[in-house]
Amino acid sequence: MRVVTDECSDVFKRVWEDAFAEFENRTGASVTLECGAEGQSIQERIIQLIQSGNPPELFPTSVTQSTQLQNQGTLAPMTDLVETVTDRLGMPHERSFLKRDGEHYTIPFFAIPYLQWYREDIAESKPDSWENMVSWMEEASNSDEVTDATLLPWSTHYCSELVAQCFLRSNGANMATRNDDGEVVVSIDQGENRERWIEMLEFRKRLQPYTGPGSDIGCEERINALHTESSAHTTYGGARPKIQSIERDRDFHQHIRAEPIPGPDGPGEFFGVIKSICSFEGSNTDMAKTFLDRFIFQPEYYERYINIQNAPLYPKQKEEIDMREKLPDSYTDEDIAAWKSVTDAIPPAHETSPPNPYVDSIFTTRPGSTAISLVISEDMAPGEAVDQVAESARESLNQAKGP
Repeated sequence: MRVVTDECSDVFKRVWEDAFAEFENRTGASVTLECGAEGQSIQERIIQLIQSGNPPELFPTSVTQSTQLQNQGTLAPMTDLVETVTDRLGMPHERSFLKRDGEHYTIPFFAIPYLQWYREDIAESKPDSWENMVSWMEEASNSDEVTDATLLPWSTHYCSELVAQCFLRSNGANMATRNDDGEVVVSIDQGENRERWIEMLEFRKRLQPYTGPGSDIGCEERINALHTESSAHTTYGGARPKIQSIERDRDFHQHIRAEPIPGPDGPGEFFGVIKSICSFEGSNTDMAKTFLDRFIFQPEYYERYINIQNAPLYPKQKEEIDMREKLPDSYTDEDIAAWKSVTDAIPPAHETSPPNPYVDSIFTTRPGSTAISLVISEDMAPGEAVDQVAESARESLNQAKGP
């Protein structure tokens, strides 16, 4: 049995390798973990294995990527495993699944919560709505303890697009929808949705006076923003901004709080990343499902995945996993509640129903971050920026659909 993944952290590898060893001992099966793909992307490696007639048994990936693979007819159904696991652990939010024609093609794994992290000792207000974010930034900008109030990107880096999508989703905006014929179409510049995009850009422009240099920043800069005291606020998928301050014993780490990225009037819909596991037609899917059922989705293994970066999707695990045992004391109950609240987030593919199999062709044009960049760097009118990124996304979608 072969497992291919681009998640190569030590924690991830240890959990899988421990499960492999026990599985091999019980069954005599041979299991291989292929971590990363030297000289090629993980997508290219998966395609190479499928085309060679040797597809992997398991591939942990995002719902977005698995939607594309299912549309290509390469995924094997996993409905019986989904039913077994949800009977045991409860039913996650429906957007955690990839279901077509009555069959499940993935098993939901965990969520990566996208949050804002801020220092409550810098400003007394709370950035829990758009207006309150502006007020918080204005107050924080008067502090002499940090260089800037926040670090918000206006580059078109992948992580910058994730931040842009968080603000868009919180305002009820989307990238795509299905028309009356069920066809996926770009919705960025259409009707009320266009206005929601413009509103997000106007709001983002209001925050610009309070942010540090962001024309070329990516994930790493935002991870380090708090502990370096370059800013008092940042956004990130997971808890690394706080963890960096804890590990470096910064005396303010106990004052770093988590908060969902809000909409205009408070918490709205959440954009997020849902990790799932799929198997491929032509592989030993029965062995793969047995392995997942008996090991990965048993509490002694599953709980090891749930940490400061990954949030549980299953109701029973949300109730039973004691995050107080996993997190440093400086995490409050409110931090943990914020962390858990985003597990019903909407992955990009689930903007449409059924999920959009062409979502990557739109997402890779970086419509949200490109629009922000045009407004901030080139002083383009928000409406003009929306129309420009919509056209680019539409061209990419049409190319992906083919003739």
